[in-house]
Amino acid sequence: MFMGQFEHTIDAKGRTIVPVKYREELGETFVVTWGPDGCLFLYPAGEWQKFTEKLLELPSNQNTRKIQRQFLSKAMEVTLDKQGRILIPAILRTGAGLEKDLVFIGMMNRVEIWDKATLEQQEMAEDAQGLEEAMDELGISL
Repeated sequence: MFMGQFEHTIDAKGRTIVPVKYREELGETFVVTWGPDGCLFLYPAGEWQKFTEKLLELPSNQNTRKIQRQFLSKAMEVTLDKQGRILIPAILRTGAGLEKDLVFIGMMNRVEIWDKATLEQQEMAEDAQGLEEAMDELGISL
């Protein structure tokens, strides 16, 4: 299970170091794709397979095609180099606003990559009360 938060940078060529803690579970080759919250998702091959199977099981309609198009058209397989880096394709870097400082966040079955400033803005917009309300709505208690 992926968890934790790590900060790294991205270079001018679009390369970034994947945190050591995530490398083994991600594997040497994995999938990077668009995330709906303004970040990128990294999926190990097995988790990507499960996700795409769920997409295939959806009923054929306009909403399904829209969801499939958003995730699949931007999905790219990436491979770690000898330094533990990946090259994030330009279309994904631009879409997620990745410029210099990145934050990797473990999210159970995937890893999210955020532009640090974007993540900080989003976190400031979310308050503790909003979190409590969301937890209550989902039936989660501590």
